[in-house]
Amino acid sequence: MGKRQKDELPDYTVANMDVDGMPWNTGRKKFSVQDQELDTEEKEPLTKAETKAVIWLSLKAGLVIGGVFIGAAALFLLFCVYVWLR
Repeated sequence: MGKRQKDELPDYTVANMDVDGMPWNTGRKKFSVQDQELDTEEKEPLTKAETKAVIWLSLKAGLVIGGVFIGAAALFLLFCVYVWLR
């Protein structure tokens, strides 16, 4: 039996792994004209009613998610008490 030879990796890029915001990435230099136009657009601020609506909807979403977790924990406790640990 001979010595195994090291498999050589191909010398091409399968996927670009540059991530914006990482220290080794100094920023994108390949902006297209459309991307530059979108970056320079300023968004108009929300009105008070829109801000209140966004806050209320996010609060409701958080409460629903919390309710689901509390309900699941309650069902698990009931299962443990009446079925599993009987």
